[in-house]
Amino acid sequence: MRLRLDKFLANKAFGSRKEVYHLIKQGLVMVDGVVASKKDMSIQIPEQTITVNGELVDSRQTYYVKLNKPAGYVCAVEDARHPTVMELLPPDFLTMGVVPVGRLDKDTEGLLLLSNDGVWAHKIINGKKHIPKTYYIEYAGELSEEGIGRITEGILLGDGTQCKPASLEIVEPGKAHIVIEEGKYHQVKRMIGAAGGEVTYLKRLTVGPITLKGLENLGDFADISAEDMEKL
Repeated sequence: MRLRLDKFLANKAFGSRKEVYHLIKQGLVMVDGVVASKKDMSIQIPEQTITVNGELVDSRQTYYVKLNKPAGYVCAVEDARHPTVMELLPPDFLTMGVVPVGRLDKDTEGLLLLSNDGVWAHKIINGKKHIPKTYYIEYAGELSEEGIGRITEGILLGDGTQCKPASLEIVEPGKAHIVIEEGKYHQVKRMIGAAGGEVTYLKRLTVGPITLKGLENLGDFADISAEDMEKL
């Protein structure tokens, strides 16, 4: 891929085009070990190596990322009232157009995917690929046998929302795992509510083959492995 040097560095969050130009004028930008002299020079990515002040610039243009989302953050690029998940990530994620793939509620923790590949993201969230998503739930109250049966058969919520069949495993009283293939508004909370419980804690554990492995702490993030990408 051919790009202008200043556009490439601006996209990688090294500042505005004007600020990037100043970096180049100061001799801080090198292309394949040679000091760059022109802001509009054409570079070939990823074949060529770009450094700024001696630090290698990540040349990738497409991002596929997983994040262990903490509670309290909204799944948005910007929000006037609440911190966003983008604030947990390096600045180039934002300038490169990375956005959450689907969403988790503000008070929900766990696995969130992000990408700037819109086609890939649509395949993940539109429900047609039947990608299972596993959640760990803690809830108050007691789930009725009839309610559990409705969840596993495909529950119809009070507002007329039809959910696909889901699997529900009671781990111990007040704790469960649920696997769904959709991502409707507050879906897990509403399903559990319709079965007689009230969700007090919710964490997403998996999206298809992708897990929280390697993301031991809330706020940790990593690239999605090529192996997991192939399985999706």
